[in-house]
Order: sequence, then structure tokens, then C-alpha cells
Amino acid sequence: MIKFMHKYAKFFYIFFFLIIISFIFFYVGPVDKSSKQPALIEIGEAKIYPEEYWRMYENMKNYYSNTLKEKFTPEIEKQLKLKEVVLEGMIDNELMLAAAASQGITTSDEEINDAITQDPSFIRNGVFRKEIYLRTLELSRMTPRYFEQKRRQDLTIQKMKRLIELAADTKITIPKEIEAQLKGKEETADSLVKSLQEEQKAKVFRSYLQGLRRVIPVKVRPELIASAKETGDASKPVV
Repeated sequence: MIKFMHKYAKFFYIFFFLIIISFIFFYVGPVDKSSKQPALIEIGEAKIYPEEYWRMYENMKNYYSNTLKEKFTPEIEKQLKLKEVVLEGMIDNELMLAAAASQGITTSDEEINDAITQDPSFIRNGVFRKEIYLRTLELSRMTPRYFEQKRRQDLTIQKMKRLIELAADTKITIPKEIEAQLKGKEETADSLVKSLQEEQKAKVFRSYLQGLRRVIPVKVRPELIASAKETGDASKPVV
């Protein structure tokens, strides 16, 4: 996996972003804003606070630590620019929601219900178990209302992402000299085409996000997390 990351480093930000927008894998729970702490990120009326950032960072770090085991060293984390990527991913997340709202893209209650009742996490013996659903949320300190709100955002972003990818020209033509080398190796050729198609989609997707940043005001206060890093709080999980 390390070799893969190094070889395709220029597309790694997209890889991180696709993980970040998946609410199921990287839950960031409700944050108490009663303290009137300054926002780390402001995009329109949407605000992201430092506590949310550190929760997401810890979740991402734990994911890669569990995936790469002993190979996930401080040096690897630095190479992956994990802290920077998490920050950029959270910004992209809010930009996608803003873009979806401007395009009238929404997610219905029925779609939310289908997503939840078909979630393998809440299914036992092929049947959705409400008691497991509620217990899972309780253990994660979530209310059903909050969970459904986040799933709605997640599904809306996925819809927006698919719409953007439709703009990508995925008609890939393999150079004749390479095609000749792959003659009789259909599986390898198919894998190459799919890889090039995903690469093209990633380029279109990143270009779209860059365009959003030019038209939607984004205010970031990096000093709010830089100061935490300097005091040694960067690696401390938020509970």
C-alpha cells in the first residue's frame, strides 16, 4: 500500500477526500458550541470548529494506523500530510454541500430510511434490527436525528460527486504500442483502462473543487490548530 501511495501521490488528496465524506467510516460527533469558541473554518453560514477537526484527524490517524500497522510511522504520516489533508477534506466537504444546495440536489426521507435499513451494521440474519441501530447510536453518543442529518449530508455529497464525474471523459484509448504488449492479457488491459478512467474522474473532480473555492468564500484560521500542535495537544483525542 505504501508503494501505491507513493506512485499515485498526486491523486492521494482525492483518495483522502473520498474517505472523509463517508460518514459511516469517520464519524465526527456533535460539538458543544455554547462556549462561543472561534470557528476554524467558515464557509457561508457553515462553521467547523477545532474540536471537530481534531476528532476527524484522530479518526483518520487511527484508520491508517490500523491499516498499515507498524508501517504507519511519524515519517509516513508526514509524507502523507495527514493534518493538511484532513483540513482540506473538511473544507471540500462543506463546499460540496454548498454546491449541492445551489443545484437543488437533496436527499429525501425515503432515501435516508433505505440507507439506514440496508446498512449491514444494523442487519442481523438479513433483517434490519432497530434495537441494534439505536444501541449503536447510543454507544456513539448520537441521537437518531443527528445521525440521519449526517447521513443525509453524506448521500447528498455522493449525488453531487456522481454528477461531477459525469462530466469526465472516460473514453480511454490505449496507445498502440502498449496495446500490442497487452495482447492476450485482457484482465491487465481492463485494469489499466479502469485505472486511467478513475484518474480522469479524479482530475475533473479536483478541478471542480478548485473552481468552487474561487466562487465560494472560505475563511480558515489555521493558527487555531497550529497553536494546539505547538502545545502538544495535536495528538490528544477529543472526548
